[in-house]
Amino acid sequence: MHIKIVDQYIAKLIIGTVLVVALALLGFDLFFNLVHELSVIGKGKYTLGTAFHYLALTIPSRIYIMFPWSALIGTLIGLGALASHSELVIMRVSAISVARITWAVLKAAILLMVVAVLLGEGIAPTTERLAQNKRTLALSGGQTINTAYGLWIRQGEEFIHVQTVQFKGELYGVTRYRFTADQKLQETLYAQTAVKQGKQWQLKNVRGTTFLSDKTEVFEQKEMLVSHLLEAEILETAMVKHPERLSIPALWRVIRHQTKNELSAQNYELALWTKILQPFVILMMVFLAAPFVFGPLRTVSMGFRIVVGILVAFSFHTINNLFAPLAVVYQLPAIWAVLSPIIVFSGVGVWLLKRAK
Repeated sequence: MHIKIVDQYIAKLIIGTVLVVALALLGFDLFFNLVHELSVIGKGKYTLGTAFHYLALTIPSRIYIMFPWSALIGTLIGLGALASHSELVIMRVSAISVARITWAVLKAAILLMVVAVLLGEGIAPTTERLAQNKRTLALSGGQTINTAYGLWIRQGEEFIHVQTVQFKGELYGVTRYRFTADQKLQETLYAQTAVKQGKQWQLKNVRGTTFLSDKTEVFEQKEMLVSHLLEAEILETAMVKHPERLSIPALWRVIRHQTKNELSAQNYELALWTKILQPFVILMMVFLAAPFVFGPLRTVSMGFRIVVGILVAFSFHTINNLFAPLAVVYQLPAIWAVLSPIIVFSGVGVWLLKRAK
């Protein structure tokens, strides 16, 4: 019976500290992003109220992305508090092993995993889409629509449709319709790709039609430079900067679309497996925190534990970001790029736990 009471006590402590850490990290993240949003206030119809509304809608996505960090730091703080008050020593004296205490911590982590999945798959994708559409509409003065079939933008007398926005702002399938002041079609232009080059846009494989008063002229060019195509801020918001914020079904649809059109889907495949394996990352982070507290961090201050947690989380983030480009360069399966850091850090956790015994 006392084991069940200990499990409940540890679970409440770990879940409570993780949620507090998540709110603290969220506060820092929102503050720095608000500073960034202040730089574009006044552009189009983007006001301070719009910035606050936009940031509020992105809160579920931000919490979901930071959840592994929160789980690691929160577990270090929670178990550290038990160590500081000698409660871990009492548990050990009561014949509760390190492995048993770790299992109690992991059971709390499983509950956090469920919350993270519900947040990441149920709430965050919807609010994130609303946030990005709201920001895009405000920055463009209400002249931009982001749909499932691409991005539509109105700029003066021009209507531009972009089929796909890749990373780093590379556009695929760009169609521009130019009208006269009396709303007569003046020119249509289609470019297979468009890339920002300094202050100009470089279009490739261009074909189009010019409508004159008495005839039409068809033209084709391998390359074309145009001085203006899209506003940088609108493009930045409309493109999928963080595909891991999409839901798993949405990512799967994008991958199928990219593959069908013979476009690279590697980044979206990485995002898909990141989403699928995110719950296991949370579990791994919590597991990794336990042996640290039983071992080298048993008698240190809370501040030092927080610093160690941030360093460990940052190391995982760095290694994770290192494997992703390697997978792209060497054409490795995306699942291995995401899974490898999890396996490595889980192995480190097992090794530390054995030493702690």
